[in-house]
Amino acid sequence: MDQEVEEITRVLLHKTGDSSEFIQKAADRSLGVMVGSVTPMRAMAALMAGGVNHRNPPVRKCAAEHLLTVMEQIGAEKLLSGTRDNTELLVQTLVKLAQDCNQDTRFYGRKMLNLLMTHPKFDGYLKQSLPSHNLRDHPEAVFVIVILKMLLPKGDIEFFCPNTRSRSDILAPAQPVVRRSSLRSVEAMEQLKELNKLLMAKEFQTRMEGVTLLVEHCKNNPQFISTNIVQIFDAFALRLQDSNKKVNQHALESVASMIPILKDGLHPVVVSMVTVVTDNLNSKNSGIYTAAVRVIMNVSLSLSDNALLLQAFASRVHFISGRAMQDITGHLSALVASVYPQKPSAVERHTLPVLWYFLNNMIGNGVLPGRSGNVRTVVCKLAKSLYKEMGRSLEDHASSQPQHVIKSLRYLLDMELQ
Repeated sequence: MDQEVEEITRVLLHKTGDSSEFIQKAADRSLGVMVGSVTPMRAMAALMAGGVNHRNPPVRKCAAEHLLTVMEQIGAEKLLSGTRDNTELLVQTLVKLAQDCNQDTRFYGRKMLNLLMTHPKFDGYLKQSLPSHNLRDHPEAVFVIVILKMLLPKGDIEFFCPNTRSRSDILAPAQPVVRRSSLRSVEAMEQLKELNKLLMAKEFQTRMEGVTLLVEHCKNNPQFISTNIVQIFDAFALRLQDSNKKVNQHALESVASMIPILKDGLHPVVVSMVTVVTDNLNSKNSGIYTAAVRVIMNVSLSLSDNALLLQAFASRVHFISGRAMQDITGHLSALVASVYPQKPSAVERHTLPVLWYFLNNMIGNGVLPGRSGNVRTVVCKLAKSLYKEMGRSLEDHASSQPQHVIKSLRYLLDMELQ
């Protein structure tokens, strides 16, 4: 099952945030079985990719709990034996979990940090990655120091600094840095509270003010938005589907303007954003539809790596209908050209199943039963886009499909090549 771990983890984690407690528990049990059965490093990568940055707090809590289990299986020795980039990503992830708004998630995050920090190799990693003379430039490093002071025996913190200096000299410069960092943290928390209060207000005019304030923060301090993107999106996502059309359209237009500013800072919420925005593509309100189209266009143009976006589009095709299905399939076709040269396996894993789905279910001249509208044009475009990148290997992949699918694909390709 190793090859399927990423997708299984994504689906199960999503289900742990379901409104039904029965489904939550079943998904959690299944994740536990998976974690105990597959290759631990695969499970760790999948949990980090699919759960740590999820906008739903219960999902992040579940991901953190199972991630702790996996890390205990792997052990600190092996976890700290990887490349510096991988170790840095892991530590940053754990620090983020240790600061989560959910108490249980923070508990698991700090237990995982403790697992790493009690190993001698962690000292060497910190010496390389967080040299003492750079502490003032790394507020996140100050947070690690604070946690170290809480979790490690007194005096063990001295490895941060050169041995030639006394301990009093070592720790003295760090104190004002911690105070300044704390002040910045308090200020940021107050800003987040104010923003959340406005975005969740009962009066639609106040919610409009909240969206406007979010745009102002994005223009004036994009780093603040990027750093807190998951928490902010928890509230803002609701405005992208607001029952008040004015708020809905204003939120869509606002996020379209923020995307070119935040760019890859949106990465943790891309899947969630696509899920919410695509539902607006079937709106009968022209302003809402136009704004939703602009969001999809801007996010396609602003991310440095569109593989995640391609996966999000491919997943949504199965859950939407009408104009939204046609629009997203069209964007999926366009992404194939940019993603396939760098990540062909991503295209094969996520986009080919969409093509087989269409060819399996289309009847007549391109009607998809129960999904409204003729999809023949966009399916032809998708087949053509895939063939242009994959060549004859597309037909090789189709060989495992039913005969009517193979026949339909050949017909579409012959028609396009004529």
